[in-house]
Amino acid sequence: MLRNLNQGNDMLKKFLKLSTLITMVLMVNTSLAFEVSGESFPANFKMTSWSSTSDSSSLTAEGVVGEGYGKVYLSYEFKSNSNNRNKGNFSGSLRSINNDGDMVAASLQGIWKRDGKIVTMYTLDSFSNGDMIYAEGLVDLVESTMKFNAFPIE
Repeated sequence: MLRNLNQGNDMLKKFLKLSTLITMVLMVNTSLAFEVSGESFPANFKMTSWSSTSDSSSLTAEGVVGEGYGKVYLSYEFKSNSNNRNKGNFSGSLRSINNDGDMVAASLQGIWKRDGKIVTMYTLDSFSNGDMIYAEGLVDLVESTMKFNAFPIE
């Protein structure tokens, strides 16, 4: 009888290990499938300056954005975290003013990667009016354009 109990415990342990393994595999697969969805709006800008130092690059841009922001001014500092200087992180700031005179400031931060003349940006931004936005954008360093798809975070 004791032998049957031990066999039952061994089977239960194997079942629990297998269940845990399956759950972990499913969680990893789900976490690798990150995709942004929901309401979004375009935010397009024209670069107004670009300068570099030995360890960073700075960029400024401006444009008109809907959603009540109006005229928007951006400034970024890009740092590289790779030997080939094709990816890294950035921080920045935003100022906007609409036709009603409402001014908003924002803290900008995220990561970037460059492939040829195109820089892809992933940014998480916090605004002085309480808004929070996740945005994905493409910067064309030759055409001097920045085109974002912005997703408000509720």
